[in-house]
Parts: sequence; structure tokens; C-alpha cells
Amino acid sequence: MKVAMIGWEYPPFKAGGLGTHCYGLTRSLADKGVAVDFYMPKTKHNTRSDKNNLVIKEVGETEIFPYDRPDDKALGGKFFEAVYRYNDLIVQRVRGKYNLIHCHDWLTMKAAVALKEKMGVPLVVTIHSTEYDRSGWLYPNQWFIDIEKEGMQKADRIIAVSEFTKRVIVEKYGINPDKVAVVHNAVYPIGEGEKQKVVLFLGRLTIQKGPEFFLRAAKKVLEYEKDCRFVVAGMGDMLPRLINQAVDMGIAQNVIFTGLLTEEEVKHIYRIANIYVMPSVSEPFGITALEAMSAGAPTIVSKTAGVSEALYNSLRVDFWDTDEMANKIISLLRYDPLRRTLVERGKRELELFTWDLVADRTIDVYKGVL
Repeated sequence: MKVAMIGWEYPPFKAGGLGTHCYGLTRSLADKGVAVDFYMPKTKHNTRSDKNNLVIKEVGETEIFPYDRPDDKALGGKFFEAVYRYNDLIVQRVRGKYNLIHCHDWLTMKAAVALKEKMGVPLVVTIHSTEYDRSGWLYPNQWFIDIEKEGMQKADRIIAVSEFTKRVIVEKYGINPDKVAVVHNAVYPIGEGEKQKVVLFLGRLTIQKGPEFFLRAAKKVLEYEKDCRFVVAGMGDMLPRLINQAVDMGIAQNVIFTGLLTEEEVKHIYRIANIYVMPSVSEPFGITALEAMSAGAPTIVSKTAGVSEALYNSLRVDFWDTDEMANKIISLLRYDPLRRTLVERGKRELELFTWDLVADRTIDVYKGVL
């Protein structure tokens, strides 16, 4: 079986969970004998593969960061031009014989639909996030929604990263539920380090990820745990607003904004974090929760995160309920038996979240459309 897989990012060029997913999935597929040509934008990293069945093919160049949501002033211009240009180049460059096309999210859907019609092969689409998620369900942009809907309608099969995402696909895009398979994400083990009294948020600083709720909870925690530090790791359009929020609340001395981190820095911050909080407004899955658990950090996850349906050994909270979020953080800081139980049982639970299993389930989807 040979697959033309079209993505937008691949480590070391990585902005979020999509890049992690593509890396883990393609390598495991290659190990299982599936030949994968992975198409992605050309970057300065010159990405290469060390797997016999996996070839990374860089196409053209992109001027935009794939998951920064453009603000109203930037909506248009170079952002749209870069997306259209990349999709046009993909249609021109994907040649040869493939059994199927597999694309990821809206950024590659136009090319995938065109290639399906051009090559006469089935199309599989993986949905990692929808426009409703990215907008925090506030002001979804119809341009993105139309692209997503067309791609889902024309796909032969859709893979959703959670039941939560499947419901969005069915209810908001009108897709037949029988067309959607759910395949949860997985994680590569990170390993523990020496823990510090650090509560961690890691993700894009956007409305979707809920960092402002993290800071509100931090304010409440610091009334009782004055020596605790809160780390906000990542970049995004909300960074200036969040810095001002921390100053206005009088907690700036206890909050660290790291900016963009390297892969090694991300692993280090996971290893020293005592608690991980994922207060997302709308999170299709949330690989970061699995990564934090693998590094020995008990996790508090939003009830509106797909990962919450898959994990038993994490604490759940409504993203807007910062009082309860603070209560749970304080409980984990003060009660070692609770913390140890979540860490030990969580690590055993992670044995169910392997990329080999993701690849097996993805191959089942492939076989179903061939």
C-alpha cells in the first residue's frame, strides 16, 4: 500500500499537536510496511526521514505560521495567498501511483480534493481541529468552515481525534456519522525530572486554549500558596494581553512567560512541572496532557477537551470555573497521596496510547476505503 499524505508541519517544523501526530503516525505506518510520501511546505530545517518506507517531500515555501489565527486586519492578503499557493503547488507536485490520499485539516483540503478527482483514488481526511474550536466558538469564520465542509463531504472516510470532534463534525457540518472513525492520539514517553513547585500551561496563546482562565486560577491559588510559580509556555496573539493581565492582577512576580520553546526545552519544562493544567475552551484532543502525564505531572483538563473522554486518571474541570480549577491545583500541591496516585495510575494508563495502535486503526480505515 502506498499513501500520499499531505500535511502542513512535521518536526522539527512544528506548531502543535498536528505535527506530533503526523510524526508518530507516519513512522509507525512505515514500520508496518505502508509506504508513505509525506508532502509538506519547504522550510529551513530540510526535514528528512530515517525510515525506509517514509519519504519527506518538501514543496515550495510558506510565509505563515500554520496555527496562528490571523486577526481581523490580517485576515486575507498573505495568509490566504500562502495557503492557496501551497495547495496549488501540491496538486502540481504529487505524481506517481498511490492507493489513496490522506490529508490533515483545512490547510491541505483543497489540494487533497483536487488530487482525488485528478488521480481517481480514495481520500481520507483527519480532523485535528475545526474552525469552531479555533475560534473558541465565538466568531467562526465562514471561509474556513466552507473549506472544511467541502473536504469532509468529498472525503471517502474521515478520522476524528475524539468523540468530541466527531460530534462537531456531525452536528455542525452535517456529515453522516457512519463516515467518521474515531482514532485517539498517542504519546512518546518523555521521562521524569526533579519536580519543582511549578504549575504549567503549555500551548498556543489563543482564545481556544484558555490561558486567561489559567491566570485567573493562578491568582486564587497564590492567595494560599504564595511560593508557587506559574509557567505560561508558548506563543500566540494573546501574549501581550496575558502579560498585562498578570500585571493588573498583581501576580506578575509569580508568572513566567517563556515564549516559543525548543523541543528539548519543552521536555525540560514538563519534567520539572509539578502540575499540568489544560483549560481549553474547545480542544479536539490535547496531546499535551498525555505528554505531561508521561513526565510525571498530574493533569487537570477541561471537560471540553477530547482527551478527557479517554483518560480516567486526570482531574476534570469546566474551563470557566476558575474557583474549582484553583481548588484542584491546591489539592495536588498539598496532598501527596492524591498526586502520587494520579501519576502512578496515569503512567500505566498511557500504555494504551501508542502510535503503533494509532497506525493499526488508521490502516483499518485505509482498508475500508480500498
